[in-house]
Amino acid sequence: MRINQERQNTVVTRPFAGGWFGDFGLDAYGRLEVDVVASAPCTAQLWIGEVVAADGRLNREPGGYRTAKSQEVQLVAGKNHIEMELPRHLSPYQPHQRSKVLNPEDCKFEIAPFRYAELVGDGLAEQPIFTRVAFFAPFNEEASDFTSSDENLNKIWKFCKYTMKATTAFGIYIDGERERQAFEGDTYINALGHYCTDASYDIARRTLTFFLEFYPIAAYEYRLFTPMLVRDYILYSGDKGILPYWREGLEERLLTRYVSEDGLLHGQAIPAFPNEIMLLVDWPPIDRDGYEYGDLNFIPNAFRYEALKAMFALTNDDSYAEEAARLRETIRRVFIKNNRFVDNAASTHTAFHTDMFALCFGLVEPAEMPAVKANLMRGMKCSVYGAQFLLEALFANGMEEYGLELLRREGPRSWMNMMANGATITMEAWDDATKPNQDWCHAWGAAPANIIPRWLCGIRPIADGFAEFVVDPHPASLESFTLKQPTIHGPIILQKNSKNWRLEVPEGTVGHWNGKTYSCGTHTLRYS
Repeated sequence: MRINQERQNTVVTRPFAGGWFGDFGLDAYGRLEVDVVASAPCTAQLWIGEVVAADGRLNREPGGYRTAKSQEVQLVAGKNHIEMELPRHLSPYQPHQRSKVLNPEDCKFEIAPFRYAELVGDGLAEQPIFTRVAFFAPFNEEASDFTSSDENLNKIWKFCKYTMKATTAFGIYIDGERERQAFEGDTYINALGHYCTDASYDIARRTLTFFLEFYPIAAYEYRLFTPMLVRDYILYSGDKGILPYWREGLEERLLTRYVSEDGLLHGQAIPAFPNEIMLLVDWPPIDRDGYEYGDLNFIPNAFRYEALKAMFALTNDDSYAEEAARLRETIRRVFIKNNRFVDNAASTHTAFHTDMFALCFGLVEPAEMPAVKANLMRGMKCSVYGAQFLLEALFANGMEEYGLELLRREGPRSWMNMMANGATITMEAWDDATKPNQDWCHAWGAAPANIIPRWLCGIRPIADGFAEFVVDPHPASLESFTLKQPTIHGPIILQKNSKNWRLEVPEGTVGHWNGKTYSCGTHTLRYS
């Protein structure tokens, strides 16, 4: 697919002893060019990076997979034009894991994510011109918008929306700079965020086709994500013609051949796969809240229940609905002890994640709700990946005020904290201490890009291509907002102020709100 190249100059360029520092304002995948005049032949050093040190200079040892790359260059007296050369990117797991993503098409050079540049040398006669050639897939900045009465929420929306654009450089959804791989769990969050910020579906289709051609990772949940990914893709894009091509691969992703006679998935690993399949729960492991692994685990079976529901939504085949109903009954019989879901059938422990996925996937009955909600009120006890499911569960089950608090909060384990640390693309983990080898360009950390439109504002498609959609806002104490949700028919606009709601429905779509249907046009609803 076509990848655009944008030539960008620094927003700040300033001198320091022996050189010049440049800041492009935002992190982006690209390569660096420098134009500089030297007073005499000299050796200079170029640097690019994503993190600044305490002295305001580029941090040359940021740790993990935060970019800090350099090149020595020879300058001649007079004008010089330098194109920085970067070593070929290799995943640290390359001996065991094939690299699935190459450089952007038509790109002759290696690229890297960076925000800052430095040129160091003794013979620099004047201020250099730093140029970043940044790579982005086509992205319509005007397709979506969100503004509200809460400034933190506005900043978080912009942060996560830019993440959707900045991570499109390869024409396939990647999991970040360290691996540059396409993984289903990452893509679930990335794709939903992309659908909520632009009506563009080429990258999603390419990524899902890739998943259905071979296995990229050995994780129970990631295989089971695939029906959910396809369901969401068709709901947003309307591209129903692709389903027959993908259908055979979807069956395999249900893991049916590994289901035991009791109807459940057993074991932490199934060696029959090309790579051993494992139960992820959450990542990094420090964010699992002490989940107790066993032979018969709750979480993979909960994911399989959700995958079966997705298959029914895709095919309208009653056999999937019937199997899902049987599985739900079995899960509740095997994994509930003393009115609590447990991590595994032999455990009495209930991790945060067990209740989080139970509530998110609709496995909780009213009698269990108080205990489940109390467990989830303990703060952000999950990773940036887990935050997707926690926030979905909270907003869908009457806990929107707490969901709003977690979205816009400051301090550790928050999106505001990522920005306070200097990130302009979401991080792989809440901070460097949580995951020392993390990168700062991981779209799976951008859950608010879809949680804000889909759950806080409540705009979700219920028929292919947004032919029909639900309006189910949960703004909690948020005083006002305006959302612009892109669709293939044009934008849906929902506005809340102190007096009324205003809904704009594009031609070719129908909205459903509080039992009423709204066709093309502008509708105003006053508070009762």
